[in-house]
Amino acid sequence: MAKLLSIRVRLILLVLVPSILYLGTSIYLLQQSKSHTEVLASSLYETTDKSTSLILNADRDMYQALTAYQLLVSGTLNAEDRTKQLKVLAENIEQTNTRVGQAHDILKAKGLLQVAHTETKATIDQNVDGFHTYFDQWVKEANAVVQSGAAGKGVINDAKLTATFEKGREGMNQIGEILDDYAKTSIEEIQSQITKTEQAVYISIALLILVLTISGGIVINTIMRTVKAIMLVTSQVAAGDLRHEAKTKYAKDELGKITESVDTMVLKIKGLIGTIAHNTQFVQDASVELSDSSKESASAAEHVATNIQEMTHDVEVQARSSEETSRAIEEMAIGIQRVAENSSVMADHSSLTSTHATLGNDLLNKLQQQIANMVASVEQLSQTVLSLTRKSDQIGLIASSITTFANQTNLLSLNASIEAARAGEHGKGFNVVANEIRKLAAQSIESADGINQLIHETRVEITSVSESMNATKQEAISGSTMMQEVNQSFHTIMASVTQIVTQIHETSAITEQMSASSEEISATMDQSASSTTQILTKSQNVAAATEQQLAMMQNIAAASEQLRSVVNTLNESVSYFKIA
Repeated sequence: MAKLLSIRVRLILLVLVPSILYLGTSIYLLQQSKSHTEVLASSLYETTDKSTSLILNADRDMYQALTAYQLLVSGTLNAEDRTKQLKVLAENIEQTNTRVGQAHDILKAKGLLQVAHTETKATIDQNVDGFHTYFDQWVKEANAVVQSGAAGKGVINDAKLTATFEKGREGMNQIGEILDDYAKTSIEEIQSQITKTEQAVYISIALLILVLTISGGIVINTIMRTVKAIMLVTSQVAAGDLRHEAKTKYAKDELGKITESVDTMVLKIKGLIGTIAHNTQFVQDASVELSDSSKESASAAEHVATNIQEMTHDVEVQARSSEETSRAIEEMAIGIQRVAENSSVMADHSSLTSTHATLGNDLLNKLQQQIANMVASVEQLSQTVLSLTRKSDQIGLIASSITTFANQTNLLSLNASIEAARAGEHGKGFNVVANEIRKLAAQSIESADGINQLIHETRVEITSVSESMNATKQEAISGSTMMQEVNQSFHTIMASVTQIVTQIHETSAITEQMSASSEEISATMDQSASSTTQILTKSQNVAAATEQQLAMMQNIAAASEQLRSVVNTLNESVSYFKIA
């Protein structure tokens, strides 16, 4: 699935997914906080309602105890009713103390005994103590009156005993009011705190998403601009277009170094191809001149061979018939003159051929040096790619360290959750923090995995670049090998030309000797036979030398054709690239 997505989409997802996860987590935690608050409010209501109910029941029992006391001292009860009311009085007193004690235990467990009344500032604990003080005093005095048998309205309406009873009941009423006010205030504070927390969380979510969006957009645009620029340059180079101009400034990060390396590689290849094209043109011109010179030399040698054959025929005719000596000498003189002229032409062409062969050899040496420089440049680029590979490995190690830290953080959060669970109610808040740490550790692991994926793709692209440079290096090595073969061909041509020059000098010497012999034949006819024999021998030597020279000229022509083929191949290879 990742291969179907572009790098831009994957980078956007890398920024968007953590933002969505953070938003979802925050909303979930707010909902949980609201739920916990509702539970807390419900628990608070239950605590206050239960305590208030016990206080109200205790107040009812007090009234029932007061009613039983008033019946007992009214003097209107018979013995059976009196016994029954005594029992009711004792039971209500006991139930009152029991219910107040239960309410006191509940409030003590919840830590609410020190909550004070808003007007009197008396705490619940103080009101409970006051209740016990006055109610126990009323119970003691009421039991004493009942035991004494006193009766009548005066006893029923005893102001002191009634005041004691009302003071005890007043403490009960204040406890109920304190619980109602406390429950209402606590719930209002909790709801206000929740509202503030929600606002802070939503603001932080908005700021985080805004920061992630802006920073992610900047990073993604920077990376995509660099990737598109490199893709454009490499596609142009692959199409043979080397007219790319390098930038004047580069970024200081890895993307800037990659862009600078690509521009440097294009410039070096452009210079190398330009040098090869320039030198190839020189080699082509030299090979054309060498081929033309070799053809002219071969034609001249063939012409010399024909003339020498004719001269040999004339000498043989002279040997058979002395009567034709004068005519043969004249023909021999003419042939010798033509041989001298042809030898001069051959010497000139041979010197020109030697000069062009030397120039071609020098140009090939320079071309071979350029190819060696290209191999060195490609090798330097290979080192740069290897350095990028090592840096990507270091980034991979850092991502692995992040993963390790996240795993350790996750383990620590798990241990914290266990400890929070052991702490019970006091560890619930810490348990929420531990869960948050565990979720952040999971998000860190996912981010580290995304970094590892990007590093893997970067390594694949670096491997592709390295393979392309290795292919370029192999092509350069092949070109160097071809240049060595051309250089060897030029050495062969130079050796052949040197041998031709030597043969031409020998031919000139023989021609001069033949001229001297013709002069001797003209001076004296007595030495005609011996001179004719000598001329015949030397003409045979000239014929052999001329045939050897003709063979050498043919070798030069073949080498020139081979050199032209090599130059044509180089021109076809270089013409693929556009440098201007």
